[in-house]
Parts: sequence; C-alpha cells; structure tokens
Amino acid sequence: MKISQAFRTAIRTVSGQKADALKFLIVEIALTGICLAPLLFLTEKGPLQYLAAVAAPLWLLIKIPARLNAAAAMQDSLGEGKLFSLRLADPGNYGRKVGYAFSRLGLMILWSLPLIAALLFAWEKYSGDTDGLTVMNMIYEFGGQDMKTGVIYLLLILGGLIILAALGAGFHSGDRHAFVLEEKGLLKGKRLKVLLCRICSLVFLLPLIIAFIAVAVRYAPLLDDVSGVVAGDVAKPNTRVTLIILGIGGILTLPLLPLRSMVTAAYVRGLRG
Repeated sequence: MKISQAFRTAIRTVSGQKADALKFLIVEIALTGICLAPLLFLTEKGPLQYLAAVAAPLWLLIKIPARLNAAAAMQDSLGEGKLFSLRLADPGNYGRKVGYAFSRLGLMILWSLPLIAALLFAWEKYSGDTDGLTVMNMIYEFGGQDMKTGVIYLLLILGGLIILAALGAGFHSGDRHAFVLEEKGLLKGKRLKVLLCRICSLVFLLPLIIAFIAVAVRYAPLLDDVSGVVAGDVAKPNTRVTLIILGIGGILTLPLLPLRSMVTAAYVRGLRG
C-alpha cells in the first residue's frame, strides 16, 4: 500500500464516522488522564511527591493495553465495524497485552538510552553543590567562549536525542496493529516505511507544531542575554500569552489526532495484501 492511499483511507473512514471518532478521542483522553493523574503529586512537598511514580505502572497496566484495544477498534472501523465500540474496553487476553506493554517498554528504553545517559550526565554534572555561576561558566566554555552558542549547542543536542527516541516510537508504531491482526511477520522489512508513514502523518499535528514554533520565536531573543535571564534583569515574554498560544494549538490539533493514528492503522492493514 502507498502512503497516499493510507491517508485517503484514513480520512474516508474518520469522515464517515465523525461521532464515533469524537467518542473514541474522548475515551483515549480520559484513559490518558487517569494514567497521568498521579503526576499531580509533584505539586506537593514532602513524601506525597513519591506517589507520582504510580503513573509509570498505570501507564503499563492500563494505557498500553488500552492502546491495543484502540488499535483493534481502528482495524474494525477499516472493515465493517465501528471506531467506537466495546472493543475499547475489551479485557480479553489481558496477560498478553501486559506482556506486550513490557516488551514495548524494553524497546523504548533501548531507543532512549542516549537521551537517558545525557540526562544522567547533566544531572551529575550540574546538580548538587554546583552553583548557577559555575553552570553558566561551563556553558560558556562549551560554546567556545560564547554563552549563546553554548545554550544553542545544548538545545540542539537535547533536541537530537529527543528526536532519536521519537523515531524509535515511530519505527515501532505499527507493532500494535500487527499484534491485534495476529500477524507477527507483517512488518518484516516494512518498518522504515511505517516510520515514513508516521512522519508524514505529522501534518495532522501542524497547528500544535506552529504553536511551538511561535513560542520558540517569542523566547529566542532571551538567548542574547542568558546571564540577564538568570539574574532576572531581562523581561520575559508574558507567560499567559504563551499558554494561550499553546492552548489554541492543542485545541485545534485534538480533532485531528484520530486521523494520525488511523493513517498508521490503514497502512499496516494494507500490508496484508
């Protein structure tokens, strides 16, 4: 199947089931909220903060099995079924689904190892008794005696490592659909095309991407005086406006999220032929 064909199939399917697509999205958002709710404990001080760690097992035990159910519902909708059905709450084969969750966790850890190593290195290097002036001097030296260059280098390195982890997620994005279709070898030799399909589907995140770019442009001038920013002598862009920009981008993107997932579902299903 061609990627363009997967796009047409996805758009046709979602357009023909608008109400079901909305209910599907609401269920997925609700499940995500349930799994991430423990992170609110990070706003507390003291021992309660550690309860935020509950989010990790909730994600493995609830969210990933639910994503498999969502994949099954998407595959149904591409046939004769509906996008919103009891498949979204199917408790069947829960043990296999949890096993799949842990296997995906292992794969994502492998793809994220460079990012994890970099964050641990930064934590060891700049935390503890290291004061802000020493950190700024390190960044200054790293940028070849230029603070702005040092910050840009660090942002580029961080961005590159995050992109690598995201590419890993995209590389395996079709796995859940092959799992529910019960065809393990379906993606053999096709993962790069699935990744390309996933990258192309970023077009459905365009409103949010534009919002992030707008925010980056708003804060870019702060790089000209990093020392002043740290000292609090430089006026920062209005945080409220920043949140409004991101909020608008997020709201405009939400209705498009089922389309992005459906493109991958349609492409993997098309590989069966």
